[in-house]
Amino acid sequence: MDLIGASPVSPETGIVPFAPAGDFVSQFGLRENPFADSVHPAFFFRTDNHAEAYRSMMLAVDFRASLGMVTGPSGTGKTLVSQLLLQHFEEPKHRVVLVLVTPGLSKTGLLREILSELNLALPVGIARVQDLVKLLSNHIIEMHQQDQRLVIIVDECHLLSSDCLHVIRTISNIETPQEKLVTCLLFGETRLAERLEHSSYASLSNRIYMRSGLRPLTATEVAQYVKFRLMTAGRLDELFTDSALAVLHECSGGICRSVNKLAMLSLIGASDRRAALVDEPLVRAAAQRM
Repeated sequence: MDLIGASPVSPETGIVPFAPAGDFVSQFGLRENPFADSVHPAFFFRTDNHAEAYRSMMLAVDFRASLGMVTGPSGTGKTLVSQLLLQHFEEPKHRVVLVLVTPGLSKTGLLREILSELNLALPVGIARVQDLVKLLSNHIIEMHQQDQRLVIIVDECHLLSSDCLHVIRTISNIETPQEKLVTCLLFGETRLAERLEHSSYASLSNRIYMRSGLRPLTATEVAQYVKFRLMTAGRLDELFTDSALAVLHECSGGICRSVNKLAMLSLIGASDRRAALVDEPLVRAAAQRM
């Protein structure tokens, strides 16, 4: 039985050779994979929603607020927004540290992570939370005396325990009589915002100066998103048909990460079949492999 798009059998080995991984990149005139599973600021597609989230967190820092928060479903671009913020703030005016939360992170683990990012010597042995907070607080005051503000970006905040969230509240409350000395920017899934509605988090929630929520892309935004990424990777001509773009939105739900995965699988399918364009059947076939 003939296989669609199959490579010819090698006469020497009798084996059907496979195309090199990523062969579709050169086949479709691309410089790189536009839908790779990575955080690449050059491929940031600035929807109004993402621009608002970015601007809100910038304002939180500019206004010297203690807390800002961005929430949204998994895969909607929170980490990418946080990476763009990391690139924006410049020393010596700001000192920015990024904390990536992992499941089970303890209070002392969170504080040690922040202190380590600031290149501060950690206490030997078992240190109390109070001692770590005091060490951090003293350093923040020293930074303030040198006209430098600390910005702490905490990603995957929905994984933080209640104790850790209250430690962040404590850190955000470090101040002089005139102003707060730290801005903590929290990034997490939608359940973080829902969780903070509980009365036990009132003292933390009330300190959040700027809030922003990311949502899935609309059908129009998905089409623009795909075209933008293709152009950024070097492809100026159309590659996905209009019906294919519509199915991309339908099957991905507008979640950026799912759009990337489905678009890449569709391109691989088109490459295997030596198709010039990605059409609706190719996208639906790729969706079966998601």
